[in-house]
Amino acid sequence: MTDAAGAGRASTLQQEKPAKRGFSTFGRSGWAIAVLFAFLYAYHLWGGLANLVGVVSTFSSFGVEMGGSVWTLVIAYAAVPIVVYAAALLVGRTLRNGERAVVFVVGFAVVSVISLGILAIA
Repeated sequence: MTDAAGAGRASTLQQEKPAKRGFSTFGRSGWAIAVLFAFLYAYHLWGGLANLVGVVSTFSSFGVEMGGSVWTLVIAYAAVPIVVYAAALLVGRTLRNGERAVVFVVGFAVVSVISLGILAIA
C-alpha cells in the first residue's frame, strides 16, 4: 500500500510543476514572430545608422567638430532599436505567441516614440 501512496504523491508532484518556458520552448511560430519583428525593428536601426553616417559625413565635410551631445543623440538613435528588441525578446520568452506579439508591438511603439523624440531634439 505504501507503493501506491508513493506513486500517488509522485504523480501529484509532477502535476504541480509548471511547464518550463523559455527560449528552448519558443518553437517555430515563436521564432517566426521574433524574426518578423526583427525586420520591423531593423527599419529603425537602418534609419539610425543612416543618420549616424550622414551626420558624421556632413559635419566633417564642413570641417566642424561634432560635440558630445550630437554624438549622444546619434548613437542613441541607432542603439534604441537594438536595446528595446533585446528587452522585448527577453520579456516575451516566457509568454505565448499572441502575448509575445503584443510585447513586440509595444516595443516597436516605444522605439518609434523614442526615435521621434530624438529627432525632435536634434
